Amino acid sequence: MSFASNNQEYTSIIYQLDKVKKTFRQYKRQGLQQSVKENLFPELIRIEKNNGYNTFSGFNNLLRLRDTSNWSVCTKLGLKPTGISSFYYTDVFVGNKRSLCIVWYPKDCQLTELSIFPKFYPCEKSELAERIKELAQSIAHKKGK
Repeated sequence: MSFASNNQEYTSIIYQLDKVKKTFRQYKRQGLQQSVKENLFPELIRIEKNNGYNTFSGFNNLLRLRDTSNWSVCTKLGLKPTGISSFYYTDVFVGNKRSLCIVWYPKDCQLTELSIFPKFYPCEKSELAERIKELAQSIAHKKGK
């Protein structure tokens, strides 16, 4: 699904909880979302607790994209808090282009949602945190949160 928020076009991909283990929650892409852009994202993702046995510091949660056949070598991204409860952000590469990804991850819910903003960058570093927070607030408002 494509939307616009604060004059930023974005695509939302909804994932349904599939499996829960001690160190991760696995999600499966929900429904028949057939947009070409959405199919660049895998059918399965995991949100993992950062156990510290990696190069990621300062992140409590990691997003892992199932883009190869072995989870241990799949793309792993640190999730940074936006300042709004249950919303995190990271950068993803879509077609070799850096895009902003805002992740709605309420731990007590069966769903998680990835919102991809392909035209977010370039963004001045001084405005980055505020612009990300505004986008997250806009998405939260649409969800009635």
